[in-house]
Amino acid sequence: MRNKTLYRLTIAYLIIPNIIYYLFWVNHVLSIICISLSAHLFLKTALQEMEPCKTFIHLKDLFIACIFAGMLTLASGITGFAFQTMDHWGHNGKFQALFQNEWPLRFPANGPVMAYYFGYYLVPAAFSKLAGHISSAAILIWTSIGITLGLLWICISLHQKWWAVLLALCVGDFPRFLKGIAAHWSIRLYRFEDIGVEHWSNLENLFWAPNQFIPSLILGGMLFYVIRHRLNYALLCFPTALALWWAAFPALATGLIVALLLVFQWTRQGVSFCEFWEHALLPFITVIPLLLLFQAHPQPPQNGPIWEFRLDTGNLVREYLVNTVADVAVFVLAFMTFRRVGLPGVSALPFCLLVCITLLFPLARVGKVNDMLLRGMMPVLVLIGCCLLYPLTSQPLPKVLTEIWGNAFYVVIVLVLLVPSGVGIARLYRATRFNRITALWGPHELKFAPIPYHAYPSLYETLRQRWSQQEAEQYLGKPDSFYEEYIAPPPKESLK
Repeated sequence: MRNKTLYRLTIAYLIIPNIIYYLFWVNHVLSIICISLSAHLFLKTALQEMEPCKTFIHLKDLFIACIFAGMLTLASGITGFAFQTMDHWGHNGKFQALFQNEWPLRFPANGPVMAYYFGYYLVPAAFSKLAGHISSAAILIWTSIGITLGLLWICISLHQKWWAVLLALCVGDFPRFLKGIAAHWSIRLYRFEDIGVEHWSNLENLFWAPNQFIPSLILGGMLFYVIRHRLNYALLCFPTALALWWAAFPALATGLIVALLLVFQWTRQGVSFCEFWEHALLPFITVIPLLLLFQAHPQPPQNGPIWEFRLDTGNLVREYLVNTVADVAVFVLAFMTFRRVGLPGVSALPFCLLVCITLLFPLARVGKVNDMLLRGMMPVLVLIGCCLLYPLTSQPLPKVLTEIWGNAFYVVIVLVLLVPSGVGIARLYRATRFNRITALWGPHELKFAPIPYHAYPSLYETLRQRWSQQEAEQYLGKPDSFYEEYIAPPPKESLK
């Protein structure tokens, strides 16, 4: 399989939930316009060659990607096979709500459309409606396909080195290791507060937000492939637009990176109006209804400078130093070390941009639990991981180790890059201990019971009772919003 085929399959995978959105979440006139525009962009990308770069994906790598994707899907808890974090109450509530209710989701039944990104859940929910019950098989297959696509993009970017692909998923967890060591020695680096200033690796996020893990993996892998081969950054405009219905914050973060890189590219090379229209404006037009949906809340999400939500400034500074500055220091030292050794690497410009974003994102709060930082950093960390691991995969590993082994400082840098994988291994080990198989014969303390889909009468009640009234109201739409007045289809009763 060629990279062009992978690009087409990725676009097709991302676009399916968007087509469902246009069919059910917008009125008929806009539905026809948006589907036609999306079809035009899809056909244009399908015919587009990724010259001068042609990469072939071997059957062996495709098989490995499928195996790893299946394992990660089962370990994530999304199918109810293994340990599930608290957020799976929300995931299961969304599957149940989409299964038992008419689309678009409204709350109350004849109220405004719920303002949330349901892209990941729609295809499994559609199959569940056909089956008459929530289909774990559909969830497993759909999730595995998405993870497979993301892994393949990272794989072909890192010279088919699967050890590097898996390490890239763990980048970002060094502060967790640091805090674990400090706690072992009874050292308190900072006091935990309700609104944290920390990012998580993509592997850690998999266990909490698999719906956002998939588009983050895909967008991060695709963008690094474009960076590595110095292709046109505009190749990412349409996929990023499609990902907004899947995961708002990762898509917005990727959109920011792509926009800035395009500005640099077009400043150097110039751009025609036709190219700007086709590659940038048309994809943006397709997501205008979604952007208006996300604005259709009774109250805007909590936002502002992070220090406005924290009382102890000294504690905030310590947390920022431990969770952000320490990680950035590792990133920069590793990047500079590999360049000094003479290993092949990517351009410094994209890496510097990623470092700046990593330093700046924690300074603002967007969302109840600082979602823009927690989820928006996911594709950023995929990109940083690829930037750091690419030099190590560019030559045979024994040769790379020989060049590094002679300097103790270089060895320390490499070990620090490997350390975060210990956190990921611990999470995967937890999944092997608590799952449906070990529950059959394991001791009582290892008993595992999956979170039910139908525990509460509605998604709103799930959110209200498992989290808070404020959390539940974040999903509600506004009755007199522009979206409800001019974009959403009328409620069924108003048609009678």
